[in-house]
Amino acid sequence: MPKPNNQIDTHGEHIPAEMDHVVWATITSNPHRKEGQQTQEEVQKRNLRDELEERERKHFSSKDKSYVDERDRRKSSSLLLEGSKRDEDKIVPREIDADDSDVELKSDDESDDDDDDDDTEALMAELERIKKERAEDRLRKERQQAEEEAKMKEAELMRGNPLINMNNSGSFNVKRRWDDDVVFKNQARGETKTPKRFINDTIRSDFHRKFLHRYMK
Repeated sequence: MPKPNNQIDTHGEHIPAEMDHVVWATITSNPHRKEGQQTQEEVQKRNLRDELEERERKHFSSKDKSYVDERDRRKSSSLLLEGSKRDEDKIVPREIDADDSDVELKSDDESDDDDDDDDTEALMAELERIKKERAEDRLRKERQQAEEEAKMKEAELMRGNPLINMNNSGSFNVKRRWDDDVVFKNQARGETKTPKRFINDTIRSDFHRKFLHRYMK
């Protein structure tokens, strides 16, 4: 392509020939960008979508602290799924072991239950034997007490009946009078007792004389 001798700018002015050579060299040559000026390799390495989402997240999070973008939600859900899968991988063998341990525990529990049942039966039998022995002892004591009371009553009856107990009493005479314990016994002791007379005359009778002697003095 031939170089133009004259060049006219946008305002319609003439550009000198010296400037024309510089402008032509600038147009025909490709500029080389330095490192850090978004070269083609740098642009290819960059993930523009991630940068855009990051800027959007910073923008909305600066306005609303509770903002969580869709990418963070996707990341959190994926992390949760991965964590749950790992937990399941860990839990599955434990569940298998747990089943085995459950079988062993069940067998141990059954044997323990059998031992407990045997111990309970032995204790109940021992308790019944003790109750039976105590009941027999109580009946034997009650029988002995009843026999002793019957003997004591029989002995009292024999001592109280003079017809049966004739060896100890020589006679049937009463040893004590009925008025031995009277309070006013022998109160008139020392007084002279005059014999009573019967006179068939009211004026000369002893009662009439005592009456006159007391009231007619």
